[in-house]
Amino acid sequence: MHLRQLSTGQISNDDFEERIMTDVTYGWPPEQYYLAEESKTDDLVIRPILEFSWCLYNDTYNHKLTGSHRLSDEQTKEIARFILFLHSNLEYDWTYIDLINPVIRFSFTDILKSIITLGKHYRDLNLKREEEFELMKKTGDFELWPFKTTTDYQEQLKCHPFLNG
Repeated sequence: MHLRQLSTGQISNDDFEERIMTDVTYGWPPEQYYLAEESKTDDLVIRPILEFSWCLYNDTYNHKLTGSHRLSDEQTKEIARFILFLHSNLEYDWTYIDLINPVIRFSFTDILKSIITLGKHYRDLNLKREEEFELMKKTGDFELWPFKTTTDYQEQLKCHPFLNG
C-alpha cells in the first residue's frame, strides 16, 4: 500500500519512509534495512523492492512524486508489477544481488583497500556485482521481475486483486 501511495503522489518520500519504518523494516530506513537482523529471515522480496523504491526519490528533502518528480511510464509499470507480486501468494525465487553502488556500503577497510590499490578494489567489486547480476538475470524472465516466469505473471494478472469487489 505504501509503495502505491508513494508512486501515485498521495504521500511524500518522508511519509513513505516513516510508514515503511513503522510497518515493514523494524525501524530501519529503506536504504539501511539490509543491516536489520530481520532482513535475513524476512520475506526475501522486501529488501530488493525497498532498494528499488529508495531510488525513486531524493531523500535529501521532502517531496511527492508529482510534477518534476513524477515517475516515468516505465517506472509506473514496474511498480504496478511489484505491487501485483506483493499481493500474490508466490514465493520470491530470485537470487539476491545487491545493486546499490558498493561505495555506499564501503567499510573503512574497503576505503583503505581502494586507496592502496589505486581504485582496483572498487573496480573489482563493481565487476563482480555486474557479473552476478548478469548471471541472475538468466535464471528467469527478468523483464517481469519480481515474477520468475511469464506463466506466473500472466496467472496473477487473471486474479485482478484490485478489481475484485
